[in-house]
Amino acid sequence: MKDKKTMANFDRVSDWFDADSFKIFTQTVRSGDILELRSTRCSHWGIAIRIKQAPISPKSKSKPPKPVPDEIMVYHLIHSSKNRGQVGQFTLEEFWHADCRIRINNTNNGASLYSTSRLKAKADILQNAFIAHASTQLKWQTCGDFIRWASVEQQDDIIRRSPVTSRNPTSTNIACSSAAS
Repeated sequence: MKDKKTMANFDRVSDWFDADSFKIFTQTVRSGDILELRSTRCSHWGIAIRIKQAPISPKSKSKPPKPVPDEIMVYHLIHSSKNRGQVGQFTLEEFWHADCRIRINNTNNGASLYSTSRLKAKADILQNAFIAHASTQLKWQTCGDFIRWASVEQQDDIIRRSPVTSRNPTSTNIACSSAAS
């Protein structure tokens, strides 16, 4: 049963979105989606979470409350020198700059960070992202290392046993610079 749950959440890769399609992207993205951000300078990865917002109360009692869109936050590595390598929580606007393209990349087809490993269920990915965000001890070299740690299901994964990837010989080589500083 767990395998069906895991597989049902993934194998979803969207088209690339640019700044002009921001509204469409915000309607498409779901909690637990893995986001891939690209520009000519760098590549970044993050985990999306949708936070429900309370409806706005109307001024008149005869009108129903006005719905408010969910706030979209992204768990992503901090790139400032003080907390470098730790996971921070950023708004979508902080993560996605105007000169970048973004897409949802929930795939385990072997063409990206995940090798041929199975991916975890979205609830487990969100749990791992929250644990990483709350910890001051867990640190990663790149966004790709963090995403692999949070989402790949492997029993003998070295990254999972030792999240400090500077000592990890299997660390990914995803360029990760100052997109969200």
